Amino acid sequence: MPPKSKSEKSQTLTEQIPTKETLSFEDALGALEEVITELEKDDLSLDRALTIFEQGIGLMRQCDARLGSAQGKMKELLKGENGEFVEKVLGDSLESFLNRE
Repeated sequence: MPPKSKSEKSQTLTEQIPTKETLSFEDALGALEEVITELEKDDLSLDRALTIFEQGIGLMRQCDARLGSAQGKMKELLKGENGEFVEKVLGDSLESFLNRE
């Protein structure tokens, strides 16, 4: 069997990157890193690059949603009875740490 061409190799990458929302944060982040590596290559056609970019945007949104969910859970878990945050992180209040952008 002859070796795969460069376009066939990049096509298989896209097929391997799951875009389901059932991915763990770590798996989605790893897949996003693969997308970035693939997009940095010089031999992609415009159509392939756009397809891979679209998958990357989906993975990025999944990661962002999971981080937002985790942040919300942390805020709820760390509220005191009076609604104030009770923990401090490296000298900052948890609230100011979580609200940084």
